[in-house]
Amino acid sequence: MSPKKTSAHDLPANPAANLERLGRNIRAARKLRGLSMQDLAARTMTTRETIRRLENGHPGVSLGVLAHVLWVLQLDDQLGDMAALESDPMGRAMAVSRLPQRVATERNDDLDF
Repeated sequence: MSPKKTSAHDLPANPAANLERLGRNIRAARKLRGLSMQDLAARTMTTRETIRRLENGHPGVSLGVLAHVLWVLQLDDQLGDMAALESDPMGRAMAVSRLPQRVATERNDDLDF
């Protein structure tokens, strides 16, 4: 059985809108650099159709293709920081909420201070 293809309808509205915005940004960057879809496809060793799908925000385009396109466009610097711990306020809040209310310490009269 082949895997189900992912469509834009499979995503919640917010992630789908973010992919569409990313695609528009990639299209604008490509055009600013004077590259046709075919030029970008050739440089990223993919097809024009894949570039079209990426620029339309299709969720089925692989992360590898996205990373390669961003690299060719010299926009890949922020890719690794997208889910960085230091920019995750929800994760930090969850970690803080799990901190113990009290910290018990062992009494040891042999401690040298």
